[in-house]
Amino acid sequence: MKNPVVVISILFLASYILIGQFSNNTLSDEPVVLTTTPPQIIMFGSQSCEYCKLARHFFDKHQLPYTENDIDISDKHRQTFDILGGKGTPLIIINKELIHGFDEAMIRDAL
Repeated sequence: MKNPVVVISILFLASYILIGQFSNNTLSDEPVVLTTTPPQIIMFGSQSCEYCKLARHFFDKHQLPYTENDIDISDKHRQTFDILGGKGTPLIIINKELIHGFDEAMIRDAL
């Protein structure tokens, strides 16, 4: 019988790699249509979050300026995240609209 810690570690690593592969292939190439120029975008996230990486890639790909608040390194940002009802990262605010998680369609609608 294999060591459970090794099996769990392998499964975790495989999941991490698959999420990374998935996130690199899911962004649309459709241009972004802005309702407010420039949009006000604030993202609460962390460096280890794959969906935060996907959000960063989306914003960079479409040359959208955004402010990122890392909840792992700032107690102030973590408190704001909690007050806003954050359960997981990213928590994105676009022009005062809250988006929980990375959802490209919701982000496009908010822009």
